[in-house]
Amino acid sequence: NAFTFREVIMNALYKYIRFWAYTIEILVFFVIERIPNLVPSVNHVKPMILVPVAVMIALFEGKNVGIVFGFIIGLFLDTSATGKIGFYSAVLACLGFLVGTAAQKIIKFNLITSVAFVIAFTTAFYFAHFIFEYLFRGYQDAIYALFNHYLIGMLYTVMLSPFIYFFNKAF
Repeated sequence: NAFTFREVIMNALYKYIRFWAYTIEILVFFVIERIPNLVPSVNHVKPMILVPVAVMIALFEGKNVGIVFGFIIGLFLDTSATGKIGFYSAVLACLGFLVGTAAQKIIKFNLITSVAFVIAFTTAFYFAHFIFEYLFRGYQDAIYALFNHYLIGMLYTVMLSPFIYFFNKAF
């Protein structure tokens, strides 16, 4: 089946609009995450809303777009947390690649599989963060930090994933 010129143009236009919508989504959720007391905290822990956003974009768009948007989201998180490019950029770009590759080859999209992917990759993200930013730096009370900060943050973040799924599905 050959595409008509109109179909090719319309597909390119839809992709362009979706990418701008993702960019706006990232900016909005980044601002929401950073405004003090806007998102309630649980045990002084807030969710990382942009992690499931990166997972959902990679699920819907594939590995190449997942890498790009994962890296962009990582840049936002890196510069707001540390002021330099590093952990978040690398991990979220890799996460975008892995999720996008799996999405293209393995799964059928629906709420349950998408949330399962968010759970799996958000868990991997939080444990990678815990290992690289906590254990490797030699901080004390690792078990306390794991249970009272990382696991709470991970669960809180995962709980938001159905909302983010439906938000991105609209695009």
